[in-house]
Amino acid sequence: MRILFLICLLTVPFFAGAQNEGFSLPKIESYEYDTNYIKSYNSKLALRLVSPKRFDQFTIKNTLDNKKYVYKANEHFGIGIGVTYKWLAVDLTVNPNFTQRDVEKFGDTKEFNLKGSVYLKRHVIDGYLRRYKGYYISNVEEVIPDWKQGSQHPLRPDIATLSWGFNYTIPFNWKKYSPRVIFVLDGELKKSAGSFMAVSSLYFYHSRADSSLVDTSFSPEGQINSLNILMLGQLFGYSYTFVYKKFYASASILPGITYSVGTIYSEAGSYNPKFTANFKIMVRGGVGYNSKQWYAGAYLIADNNQITLPNNLAISNAIGEFRIFVGYRIKAPKVVDDVMNKL
Repeated sequence: MRILFLICLLTVPFFAGAQNEGFSLPKIESYEYDTNYIKSYNSKLALRLVSPKRFDQFTIKNTLDNKKYVYKANEHFGIGIGVTYKWLAVDLTVNPNFTQRDVEKFGDTKEFNLKGSVYLKRHVIDGYLRRYKGYYISNVEEVIPDWKQGSQHPLRPDIATLSWGFNYTIPFNWKKYSPRVIFVLDGELKKSAGSFMAVSSLYFYHSRADSSLVDTSFSPEGQINSLNILMLGQLFGYSYTFVYKKFYASASILPGITYSVGTIYSEAGSYNPKFTANFKIMVRGGVGYNSKQWYAGAYLIADNNQITLPNNLAISNAIGEFRIFVGYRIKAPKVVDDVMNKL
């Protein structure tokens, strides 16, 4: 019954996007922008250099006394390339060890990230996969009162996490405002504009460690060493972009609710999270320059998930990235065009 309810929850945006035409899956085709607001570069092959800095953290909290453990991955700066053509946008990056912060102080984090997007006529589908190993305790002053500022943080190289998810986004004012134009820059927004947006999200989070993630002041149920959580949610918010000549600044906020299913493993054995509404929020923002050929900028993406557990416990997980990029648009080679037309 829970799974059936969650599936029904995710189908709402599909029916909203169908309007009076009847329900059908969106087709991959060219945008029909309002040309007073958007100039499309959909026929151009956009190449770019990218440098992302991703963050990943999770928190276990006792809601009775507010004691908590905050774990963070040691951050890298990535280096890579990206390409956008027609409906597909892909970035490939690597994370050299020399871009990591002080390993002696924050530990060594191994990470793998994969991200891709598919852009339909009115909708956007984003998918991602993230794997991390090696965390440190961020709020060490609260956990170890006599800890000396500037010394090594308590390290947990045994902690490993795996997360993947999909976001299905509908901008209601899609003819005048497109997330594709703002964040992938396959076109140019000619005038300031905004749109209400709905997002259906599917998110899976797995964490495991060799021993408990917290101390014995937590209840046995709170002494968690592993968990598997699947979250399905619905968000609604607003996005706006200010344009001045070839420069732009964009911001969006999308709060919503999720329902979780899964299993928690602790010193007390295994149990399930509460099947209740939890809070989730997505925040997006960026600034940049965008012309017919050259484009450059920076943006921030952050997602925060809250999960209510039995026994006065709660878990939160925050992921995101800050990215800078510079790109150039060219005419697509015939072989690229032939391949894309066959997909």
